[in-house]
Amino acid sequence: MMKSAIKIFAALSVLALTFGVSYGAVTSANDLKAAKVGVQNGSLSEALVRGFVGNDAANVKTFEGVYDMIEALRSGDIEAAVMDETPARFFVIGSKELKILPQTMATEYYAIAFRKGSSLRSEVDKALDELIAEKVIAGIMAKYLDGEEAEPSAIDFNKGAEGGKLWVGCAASFPPYEERTSEGFIGIDVEICAAIAKKLNRELVIADYRFDMLPEALAEGKIDMICSAFSVTEERMKTMDFSKPYDANQEVIVVLAEEK
Repeated sequence: MMKSAIKIFAALSVLALTFGVSYGAVTSANDLKAAKVGVQNGSLSEALVRGFVGNDAANVKTFEGVYDMIEALRSGDIEAAVMDETPARFFVIGSKELKILPQTMATEYYAIAFRKGSSLRSEVDKALDELIAEKVIAGIMAKYLDGEEAEPSAIDFNKGAEGGKLWVGCAASFPPYEERTSEGFIGIDVEICAAIAKKLNRELVIADYRFDMLPEALAEGKIDMICSAFSVTEERMKTMDFSKPYDANQEVIVVLAEEK
């Protein structure tokens, strides 16, 4: 299921040869080499783009959250944004300004990350098995992907649970997976973790970090696990353990629908 970075970059090279360059606009993966490209800092998207553009990596601009990246695309500060398909659809649906290019750059699998050797991994895997069998996770995803309104007050964080607190790190600026609102946290990952906490008889506590700071927070014991649309990669597996995947996504390119 996992693909090495070398295989992914090789696949990208094939894509580049397949799709021709159209100067003045990004119409394919190959055009990224001569374009200003936005990625989320510390993400798989960043690693993919930097590996693909090679010596042109200076044209890659990093952002702490996807809202800022999309705004930079709209304003012309960047010419393309490389990101996961689900959040890309979140921004593109109902927008006449943005579009997703047809080809995908890679497939990634989301899972929950733990410190190496953590006993919590087996507990969470068991909870995930039950939640998948009960179709709870499918229901949560359908709710957000269908655009239903989510309210933080409607999410059961299992406050006061006898088993203590479950500290979960996320970067809460990545809708529809995690987002901080004026009233609290919402998102697919937030609700999945709330359901896991319930299974473990623990109280869910969300710790909001910059995405690139999540591995450090985990290593230092500030959080028990990372659940933040966090992709399983061979590099990350060297320093972290992962639960079974609970979702899959494509890496896509978002551009302006029309040249300004």
